[in-house]
Amino acid sequence: MTKTFWCAILMLALAACTTRLRPALPAQGAQPSSVAALAAAIEVAATRSDHEPDSKVRGELADEAGRDAQACLSREPQAAACLFGHAIALGLQARAHPTRAGELLSTMLDALARAESADPSYDEAGPARVRALVLIRAPAWPLGPGDSDAGLTAAHRAVTLRPLYPPNLLALAEASAKTGDGSAARKNYALARDAALTQPTAADRDEWLREADQGLQRK
Repeated sequence: MTKTFWCAILMLALAACTTRLRPALPAQGAQPSSVAALAAAIEVAATRSDHEPDSKVRGELADEAGRDAQACLSREPQAAACLFGHAIALGLQARAHPTRAGELLSTMLDALARAESADPSYDEAGPARVRALVLIRAPAWPLGPGDSDAGLTAAHRAVTLRPLYPPNLLALAEASAKTGDGSAARKNYALARDAALTQPTAADRDEWLREADQGLQRK
């Protein structure tokens, strides 16, 4: 599996984790100490990585996110924020080290399952949503942990928990398309578009609308 392929998977999947930064970050130069600050720092690293063309810098961001995830887990090993942050950090590591991507994505899925068990609603049903995207975009065994049917199930869980959050509907639409249900894909892309239109004007909203429109054009 090529480096470009694995990077594309991670860029797409991690984009679903980096649209909202809830907690405020510590002042510049300060080390994050609380669980909330550490979780926010991981999300910032993921957002920066998603827009960073330099592979060396992406590697540094992945290492930084990994340290913050371990610090978070050492404080509250069962907290959904720490488990979810650990999963995101593993995704960044997989992007930075594509030769190990299959192994790291499998571990990422385990962390997402634990985060979902701790708090299924965390980050607008983020654990199930991100799990769905990784499962439907990664290649299947033996090349990777991909499983389109399991991804569809995870996407349904995310929509059940947060039915009006556009990324959840987009994930379900993509999973439906991947499993051959074009009618459900069209329905959910349209629902995602309608849901996005109710959101305040922002870059996230524009991206959700763009993805929904592209999906509707394909179906």
